[in-house]
Amino acid sequence: MTQKEKEQEQPEQESVLDEASDENPEICLASDDVNQLMSVLEEKSRLIDEMNDRYKRLQADFDNFRRRTRQEKEELSTVVAEQIVCELLPVVDNFERATASKATDLDTLATGVQMIFKQLHNALSQMGVESVNAVGTIFDPSQHEAVMRVEDDTQPDGMVVEELQKGYKVKGRLIRPSMVKVVGN
Repeated sequence: MTQKEKEQEQPEQESVLDEASDENPEICLASDDVNQLMSVLEEKSRLIDEMNDRYKRLQADFDNFRRRTRQEKEELSTVVAEQIVCELLPVVDNFERATASKATDLDTLATGVQMIFKQLHNALSQMGVESVNAVGTIFDPSQHEAVMRVEDDTQPDGMVVEELQKGYKVKGRLIRPSMVKVVGN
């Protein structure tokens, strides 16, 4: 090729490059750069696949944990219910004996019922059940439920004067508030 031909070809190439950059921008990279970018892209794709797999395994583990926890909770509830029933069965047995007996003496029957009540109270105490103190204390909305108000000039406002239904706690946690009459002058 002559110098003149080379000079004519060069402006043509420049004009093609100018047209490519103006109308259709293209990036020209060396094959080594393309290979490097492809390897980086493949590595990123592999990392994404790995993270997706890890996420799916963690999700499955969490679902299994949730299912196991629910099953353990149900089993624990069953065990606790069985323990409570076992504590109360002797009381039920004594009530059955009392109702089956042909006691003609009311005092004997009353004594038997009191003994059974004491046995029930002891069984509940062993399970951590305690009654809420109400009469003679100042009304506490976290432990008492006021259902009536009475006027009494001898008592201060807010004093509980009568308990209509006992309240109970289990191991310090209120399970039923006391229904009470409260002084309101």
